[in-house]
Amino acid sequence: MKYFTPFVSVAFMLVSHLAAVAQVPPPILLPPPLPLGPPPIAAPPPPLPPQPDYSPRYGSRHSDWCTDRYRSYRTYDNTFQPYEGPRRQCYSPFS
Repeated sequence: MKYFTPFVSVAFMLVSHLAAVAQVPPPILLPPPLPLGPPPIAAPPPPLPPQPDYSPRYGSRHSDWCTDRYRSYRTYDNTFQPYEGPRRQCYSPFS
């Protein structure tokens, strides 16, 4: 009987705590507030980027002259590779 009294008091404390927790109402979830003012207007799509220009920058005489003069000449960027250093632009009498 001497162990019964502490057991009852501990059990009563646990049950009373659970009863107090169980009496708390759940939180009420409210819908989000409605926006004020007129409805939003859809924006027009952004403009398309400009088309790249693929027209030749130099005439065929310029390309022929640079090709005959430099073995490493590239027409699409108008450069050649010298024996030393980085690529260089080709300047012809026709450019």
